Amino acid sequence: MPKSRSRVERLSAAALLWLSGRPKVLLPVVTVVLLVVGLAAPADVGVPVLLFLVLLVGWLSWLSWPAIDGTARLLRLATLGLLLAAVAGRLSV
Repeated sequence: MPKSRSRVERLSAAALLWLSGRPKVLLPVVTVVLLVVGLAAPADVGVPVLLFLVLLVGWLSWLSWPAIDGTARLLRLATLGLLLAAVAGRLSV
């Protein structure tokens, strides 16, 4: 296992443990709320919220990457691409 993966996994352990103790619906609800706020709020608020969502989805994707198959990987990459496109769209308006 590469050093960077081990380091990210080690640094993420506490947050993942905290998340695992929360109701399973929490993460999807927070994700939807962040997406709605990011798209509906003025750009000076929406762009940072969307960037935070990109980081959240990217972090979770990075951690789950070895355990998922090709289709799930493609879906995660597409999600990140769409979120980045939303950020670019908000910046261009």
